[in-house]
Amino acid sequence: MHITLNSDIQKLPSVAQATAHVYAFVVRRRSATPEEICAGTGMDEAAALLAIQTLEERGLLRVSPDGRRLLGVAPDSARMPLLGPLLRDRMAIQERIDRIRGDLDALTPVYEANIDQQSTRQPHEEVANLTVVRSLIAEFSASAELEVLTSQPGGGRREELLAGAIEPAKDVLAHGARMRTLYQHTAQFDQATIAYVEQVTELGAEVRTTVAGCARMLVFDRRVAVLPLKDHPKGAVIVRDKNVIATLVDVFERIWSGAQPFPLKFSKRQAVSAASEVRGVIVGLLMAGESDKKIAQHVGLSLRTCQRHIADIMIDLGAQNRLHAGYLLGRGHVAGGGSATTCPP
Repeated sequence: MHITLNSDIQKLPSVAQATAHVYAFVVRRRSATPEEICAGTGMDEAAALLAIQTLEERGLLRVSPDGRRLLGVAPDSARMPLLGPLLRDRMAIQERIDRIRGDLDALTPVYEANIDQQSTRQPHEEVANLTVVRSLIAEFSASAELEVLTSQPGGGRREELLAGAIEPAKDVLAHGARMRTLYQHTAQFDQATIAYVEQVTELGAEVRTTVAGCARMLVFDRRVAVLPLKDHPKGAVIVRDKNVIATLVDVFERIWSGAQPFPLKFSKRQAVSAASEVRGVIVGLLMAGESDKKIAQHVGLSLRTCQRHIADIMIDLGAQNRLHAGYLLGRGHVAGGGSATTCPP
């Protein structure tokens, strides 16, 4: 007695409520026909048929031997036929993961012994292939047991990068490892980054922001780090040197201690505070004579947005040019409020 529905029925509201209503009716009566269900529940035919189909798919209703009536099935009885194959698949996948990890762990001493021969081991490994980099990060995330540190300067990140970062984050937190991430203040204004932070913080991650940020990096269990490969945006450097990693962790901890929790519920006061800090850094870099491009990279803004802030600061100062602005700032002149109430990414 499988029910086929037309496409219009799929648009009906409150499917879950209707399903529970139909299920309760059939269980109370032990069995019922679709006609009896419609009459007994007061539901129209379309809603009743959709609820029946949903219950059949979940194994909570089955057709009687004579094919005329629907019988209610206990959830415990319906559970194993539905979940059994999935559970078996999950066990098989876990066994395969454990087997591959075991093989890799067994070969690690071989690698270490041979790469160490005659002290030829390099302190780092350069990987220029983006696919390989992502695979390594996924493996490091899946095997992390204690902690993962992440620093992501540059403001908001691209949506596709954030989507790809969700699964590794889940792997880290599923093992009970601690995950801490640093962004710059400008990331607070990026909707894709906000959505990502909401997801990972619900899973237990900690996220903070700082006005200047620090170098892009990932550190796994304080034993391996992934750093950008210079002049190769799709590559990475894999670092295992304990002294280098100790320095990276020390820099991270210093910045983390002064950073602020990522605000998931934004207030005007928080926006003004973050924007004012960014503006203050821009002013300081203007006084130091840094280029627009350098300032933009430092505070995590696009070049165009940064130039707009610089122009506003110059207007507030009454400066005729960059040199004049630097002179006025050096003499103690203060840039007015200007654009400090907003700081778009």
